[in-house]
Amino acid sequence: MDPQPFVMIHTTDQWCRAAHENTALADNGGGVQLAWALEDPATPASLQTSNQRAPMVFDPWCRLYRVFPDEGQVQSFLWNGGAPGKHRFLELFRRESSQAGDFHVVRDPMTPLSRPCGLAADELGHLFVAEHGRNQVLVIDLVDRRLLRRIILDHPPMDLATDGRQVFALLTDPPALAVFDAHRPPRLEALPQGIGAPTQLAVADDGRRFVLEGAGTPQARVVPLDLPDQWTTVPHATAMVFENTAVLVVARAPGQHFRRFRLENGAQWELPYLAARHYDGRGIVRTPTGRIGFWSAGGFAHATLARPRYLPKGRVITYRLDSGRYQTAWGRIFVDACIPRGTRVSILCRTMDDPPDPEDVEPLTRTVPANNLAVTIHRPDLSPLPPKDLMRQPATQRLYRRSSGNEPAWPCASGDDGVETFEAPVIAPRGRYLWMALDLHGTTGRTPRIKRVRVEYPGHTLLRRLPQVYSRDPAAADFLRRYLAILDGSLREMDLRAMLRHVLLNPNAAPDPVLPWLAQFIGLALDERWPESARRELIAEGIWLFRYRGTVTGLKRFIEIYLGQGRKIEIIEHFKVRGLGGAIVGEADDLASRAVVGAGFLVGGKMGSDDLTPIGAQPSQDAFETHAHRFSVVIPASLSREQKEVIEYILEMHRPYHTLYDLCSVDAGMRVGVSLYAQLTTIVGRTSGFGQTQVGGSLLGRSDVLGRPGMGTRIGGSRLGADSRMG
Repeated sequence: MDPQPFVMIHTTDQWCRAAHENTALADNGGGVQLAWALEDPATPASLQTSNQRAPMVFDPWCRLYRVFPDEGQVQSFLWNGGAPGKHRFLELFRRESSQAGDFHVVRDPMTPLSRPCGLAADELGHLFVAEHGRNQVLVIDLVDRRLLRRIILDHPPMDLATDGRQVFALLTDPPALAVFDAHRPPRLEALPQGIGAPTQLAVADDGRRFVLEGAGTPQARVVPLDLPDQWTTVPHATAMVFENTAVLVVARAPGQHFRRFRLENGAQWELPYLAARHYDGRGIVRTPTGRIGFWSAGGFAHATLARPRYLPKGRVITYRLDSGRYQTAWGRIFVDACIPRGTRVSILCRTMDDPPDPEDVEPLTRTVPANNLAVTIHRPDLSPLPPKDLMRQPATQRLYRRSSGNEPAWPCASGDDGVETFEAPVIAPRGRYLWMALDLHGTTGRTPRIKRVRVEYPGHTLLRRLPQVYSRDPAAADFLRRYLAILDGSLREMDLRAMLRHVLLNPNAAPDPVLPWLAQFIGLALDERWPESARRELIAEGIWLFRYRGTVTGLKRFIEIYLGQGRKIEIIEHFKVRGLGGAIVGEADDLASRAVVGAGFLVGGKMGSDDLTPIGAQPSQDAFETHAHRFSVVIPASLSREQKEVIEYILEMHRPYHTLYDLCSVDAGMRVGVSLYAQLTTIVGRTSGFGQTQVGGSLLGRSDVLGRPGMGTRIGGSRLGADSRMG
């Protein structure tokens, strides 16, 4: 039996081509839902916006910095995931002097700040402070607590923002952007035409930049610099920051909720808003956990997702669906939706063989979703809407939840988003074209969410297999056709499963729940910690792997399958490098118990000679105890704790029982005497990185390092006496 053809509506572009009434685009997985009303606890007449901003920023070590414009100071706070704890002013901006004989030594002559207006912190630990009164940006090394440089600008800065690497300063008179970092001088970029006097700037992680014009006024608007024509009006907007790469949060006046906008692929639509009680109107910040924080009378606080009040009813009318054949008997409708208790979705279907002439019949007007801001519909003539009078009736046809889940054969388990598959027959005469009206009914606190809609065509042919006496009466034939659709669904599903039963024996195509059953055919017990792709590859190569179980080739392949991404694993058997001289500093016991044994700097002789010993080794050491039945596994990558546990389990299960092993990755870096061996564990490239120190699980000097590495000398970007020294 061939798969049944169908038409589908599921993308954002397809939903925007429909006609919407009190419905909105859903953010969680896409689709449509009921629209909500933006209700603020305060009325616009009582809104008051502060004239001075107090921007905030987090550094890479989760410390919060906030500007105090009245004092001309920057205050730092310790943050532990909730409210900030102890705080202090940056010592750099405090005038301190010490007595040195008959002289007073002034440590800091640059306090207070002159109208500080912006803060930014890059991923390397540099804090940037913009001074509007002095036309400059201060670059501070947060590790050494010292001023690195001053960046003098031609015009006063208004705000700072960063994507983690570069820093952008918003300038006025004329509006422009200054782009720089901690070491490079600024370069100017002109803003697009039509942008007046922007006051604030927001930069996404992918480099997209947005400016805010008319902050605090009813005409405030957010303008993307790459698409300045697609600006969005946000009345009384005061500040903005990116919640993630695609979601922009705009704070408004005190007492108003924060508005959220999804911006991706040229489309813009609004998301449910955030509640921010007692917001002071002077700035917001994204915390290291991804939440939005602000300052209130009681200190630092987090914005929470507000519970919107949904409209009680909405409707979506689809564009014309074409089967390509006249007098088509449409089959069943499948709706993937989340329908909470107390809500419902009903359907109305209409068909035609010939499209109506727009000059004779007035078509339905296309209306965008309530939260749509900027979605361009290309070639709207290819998706015409039905006549206005065709869909006036309310939808009464109900949906029924499928007990067997999705209709394709061997469906995978659905996610945790609550989406289920519902089914209903198309109740409409035969016709080539089909339009559907989806009526959504909800409560003020709950809304149904439709993710996708599929309609199969043509319908079943079971009626043709019955005697013709059952189909002589059109009304009886129509009822019998819809009645037999229930049996057709079960029969088609069983036929497809029988036809595609070979899928269950294919590790690359079998559903994920079937993989443990398939692995039992070759005696494998799958580890749920393995990624799904790795489990499929393990089953596919399982028979070959068991032939080489316990060998170097087999162990390497087991680990390579788990790690994926084409990583190459090296296994060094110690007996092959016995007597090999190496650049090792330490005791001889380290060689037998530490992570790696490998080829290094030869002292003399040739590889494999027994008369050579590492530097620091004892001549009386037993070579059999040091090298026999031992091997080292070298993985040129940083491993998480779970990855180390899985690899250790693989080695315990598949290595020869009498052997001992050492596991070495690049997490610890290159340290002489521990894991520094040329051509084996020395890799030219970026550092292995630093993990988080855990109390009771970290050893300073061995598995963890306190502090950060220096930047080193950079040609054209370093200064003697500041960040570089000779000698």
